[in-house]
Amino acid sequence: MRTALIASPLLALLSLSAPALASDRYCKHEAPRQLTLDIGDAKTVVFEVGPHDLTVESRAGAPAAMDGRACSSHADRLARLKIEQRRAGDKLIVRMYQEGGFSGLSFGSNYAYMNLTATLPDHLPVQVKVGSGEAEVRGAPVFSADVGSGHAVGRDIRGLAATSVGSGDIDIQGAGSLKVVSIGSGDVEADKVRGPTHVGSIGSGGFSLSGGGDVEIGSIGSGGADLRDITGDVVVGSVGSGGVEVRNVSGGLTVRSVGSGDVDHEGVKGALDIPKHH
Repeated sequence: MRTALIASPLLALLSLSAPALASDRYCKHEAPRQLTLDIGDAKTVVFEVGPHDLTVESRAGAPAAMDGRACSSHADRLARLKIEQRRAGDKLIVRMYQEGGFSGLSFGSNYAYMNLTATLPDHLPVQVKVGSGEAEVRGAPVFSADVGSGHAVGRDIRGLAATSVGSGDIDIQGAGSLKVVSIGSGDVEADKVRGPTHVGSIGSGGFSLSGGGDVEIGSIGSGGADLRDITGDVVVGSVGSGGVEVRNVSGGLTVRSVGSGDVDHEGVKGALDIPKHH
């Protein structure tokens, strides 16, 4: 099933404001964009955001719908800014795109993008794939973000937040648990994670966590990790030329290997297991 549309007069019931993430962008020419999402028996909703801007609100009893506007420096480009939905197994894929190959990025007086808000019932996990755009998801039971050079925010996530970032940024503000697959040269900042946190690898970027349970980090290259107010144990597999800073840990701190980098700690109540020259 595939539905592509430019606009439809379906959704007077959606009165949420457009995302603040894009409020400062130009909008010389604009046109409304609205879509009723065909959830059916889908178990996850995936938003392919690309270079556009999206806010997703998960609420009990909320309609599955999108609303917002397309903006462009040229009126004749508006018709090419579209939303498309399709099923892929048990996932509903919602794609935001521009027909005809233009990326949608803003270059001074030459730009085209969409600024949308979506609402979903609060039982559906939400995944966002962000290129150079921005996305914010609030209140989802499970949240996943794959970010290239853009920015994603997960707020008040009730269960797992799972992330991966290249050169962009991800902020997690409240989650049940956190899994960071990898960080390239970008950054992941998290706070108020109630359960465990697992980070696979950090390249030249950074990871910070304020408030969480057990923390495990596989490897740190030339980047860094800053961990504070941890109620469990902290385990780091390896540190290359980067560093890890740990403050106020109820459990222990283990760092298995350190190259030319640094390990800085204070207020660790449990056992310390760090290579001796550090």
